[in-house]
Amino acid sequence: MKLKIAQVIGLNTDQKAAQATSSTRDGDSFLAVLELRCDDAFTKGRIVLSELEDFYFELEGGAAEKLNATFKEAEKKFSKDNDFDLCLAAISGKALYLIGKGQVEVYLKRGEKLSPLLSVGAPSQLISGFVSFGDRILLSTTSLVTFLGGELEKSLSLPIERFEEEVGSKINESVTISQSISHSPSEAPEEESQYRDSDLENQGLAALVVEVTEEDMEISALPSEVIGQENHIEHTEQKVSEDYPKKPFVLFQVILSNTFTSLKRLGRYFPRSGRGRLAVAVILIAIIALGAGYKFKLSRDAEKQLQFTQMLQEAKDDFNGAKGLATLNPLEAKNKLDSAKDKLNKALKLKPEDSEAQNFQKQLEQESSSILQESSVSDFPVFLDLDLVKKNFRADKLSLSAGKLLLLDPGVKTLVAVDLVKKSNQILAGSEQLGDAPLASLNGGLSFIYSVDKGILKIDTTNSKLSTVAKADDDWGEIADIYGFAGNIYLLDKNKNQIWKYLPTSEGYSDKREYLNKDTKVDFNGALRMQIESSVYVLKSGGEILRFTRGDKDNFSLGGLDKEIKDPKSFFVSSDTDNLYLLDSGNSRLLTLTKTGAYKGQISGDKFATATDLVVDEKNKKVYLLEGSKIFQVELK
Repeated sequence: MKLKIAQVIGLNTDQKAAQATSSTRDGDSFLAVLELRCDDAFTKGRIVLSELEDFYFELEGGAAEKLNATFKEAEKKFSKDNDFDLCLAAISGKALYLIGKGQVEVYLKRGEKLSPLLSVGAPSQLISGFVSFGDRILLSTTSLVTFLGGELEKSLSLPIERFEEEVGSKINESVTISQSISHSPSEAPEEESQYRDSDLENQGLAALVVEVTEEDMEISALPSEVIGQENHIEHTEQKVSEDYPKKPFVLFQVILSNTFTSLKRLGRYFPRSGRGRLAVAVILIAIIALGAGYKFKLSRDAEKQLQFTQMLQEAKDDFNGAKGLATLNPLEAKNKLDSAKDKLNKALKLKPEDSEAQNFQKQLEQESSSILQESSVSDFPVFLDLDLVKKNFRADKLSLSAGKLLLLDPGVKTLVAVDLVKKSNQILAGSEQLGDAPLASLNGGLSFIYSVDKGILKIDTTNSKLSTVAKADDDWGEIADIYGFAGNIYLLDKNKNQIWKYLPTSEGYSDKREYLNKDTKVDFNGALRMQIESSVYVLKSGGEILRFTRGDKDNFSLGGLDKEIKDPKSFFVSSDTDNLYLLDSGNSRLLTLTKTGAYKGQISGDKFATATDLVVDEKNKKVYLLEGSKIFQVELK
């Protein structure tokens, strides 16, 4: 059984959304049409449909059993949002199963006859039956059936490839007319009065159309009435079709039969000697061998066509699944996209010249970037030239807190704060106060500085008052970074494989403490930067990121990347961001990851290769890149 599937979805709002989904795995197809009315209906509907699809395919058992269980799961998920309409369907082999609730309808178009299969608002009972070659099945919200009205049958007679385009155009046309009338109702002609106050955004228009495109068996008709909670399918007697590829077999058998008959009639003319009979036998054997070879070739060709069609359809299903998950689950979307590419390549190996597969390959290449949340940028406007702050000012690290940037020039030992909104700057300290200071961090109104000779310093940015938190400590090894968080101070010591922690007290700050628990074994060799939100993150030169929570190693694993991290320069995460951002300099890109390492997206551009540090303002959708004496600004996509 092979299917073609098209879908139509109208306008949606945050309070009311109609959606549809379809997927095929291992020969079984799952279809769903949903209309949901609740807060954030569109997002919730997409998520639940995706979860129901996975739930159905992960269950064991027959299609009827799985569909019933999936429908019950849907009722659980919408238990708090009783105002929903849902139709679920499954096609397994030649059997169709339906179950629905509320304002949804299902129609079967077989030949010239259009039959309803699901009563509107009927109790949720499983309906089952068989489908045949050429059948069209419509799963729809009642609103869309009403919208199409008398053109429903005409729309179902369209080629499946044009259904979505034609019906979608009708919806868009109605929206345009409706909007123009609402803006100028007095000027609207009478024949367009039907569109007044139509409010298509609230009509809940969604449908799936399924066409049975190939079938080698003759199958009984699909019953139109409800059979019961568990309807049993009666198997029909299988008949060999007369369609290709069976026709060549029959033709060859006729030719072969006629050949034997002719040879028999001519038998009296055959040589009676042993040599003559041997020659005739050789000829007959050759004919039989050629026939067997021809039949084998036809069989192989048919098998190859079957494999190609199945592989291409599975690739398309995975591709559509990837598009649906692009924003909901980027990692799973990438997995489905990779699967679609793999299956398409296998299909092209079977039939490299097939135009449908080649066109699909072009579509897949064109839409891969949007599915993978990939973008590129060529314009990197300068946010601030640090030479305007102080001549020859150079920095290689940034710190962001409370709308301000902190920069330290380790050469001339100058510390500067920059207001992001006002673009104003303030020199907080110079070499006399800072000493040999390579690292600084901003936490609210406090700047913390690590100085090799002076220890840990604190500067109040409101009055530039400087004080010493801790003197240089002989127990320190090589300090790779400093970070201020919630008033605490953290030093990343890559030689001692430890993170030193200083806590504020009534008299100043405590003595150093070990942040990592005794049983936590780490290797900070190659550690570059440290960032802190509720957990502590450490970036290493090879691209590895370590995560610690309450002193213990926590889960963090890079996943879903299309290529390995190369020469990372820095990363950024904070309690103000939902994501973690990694400056993958060797690949000239900025990666967006979850806080446990799953891929979410990437932006590529030449400045990502040369920048030494970054900070991200998610609220205002800005990325700030530091390169020498300049800070560049990029829109966060």
